[in-house]
Amino acid sequence: MPSESGAARLALTDKHFVLLFHTTHETMHAESILKNRRMRFKLIPRPRDIQDDCGLGLVIVKEDRPKVEALLPAEDVYIKAAFHIEKDGQWIRESYPPVPFSYDSPPSA
Repeated sequence: MPSESGAARLALTDKHFVLLFHTTHETMHAESILKNRRMRFKLIPRPRDIQDDCGLGLVIVKEDRPKVEALLPAEDVYIKAAFHIEKDGQWIRESYPPVPFSYDSPPSA
């Protein structure tokens, strides 16, 4: 995936998905899993045009999406939303089901 000079930004197209996670820790865990599996991805700051509270995202190519969606939950990593960009430049959000636990609840003893 080529990057632009200077800002090292990825030229996102309709062939990509930006995956956002519930926490930065979960994003980094997803990055580690994909790296260990030698999957194609890029860790990026959340594009400004995407309104969400997560500051990091993982870019994957569309054809890898089913494999990534099967791989991450098996490792207890849950995707919050996937965004893809239409040819007209508009972002489309696809939300995922809620996670099987609350990120706000205290850890169990």
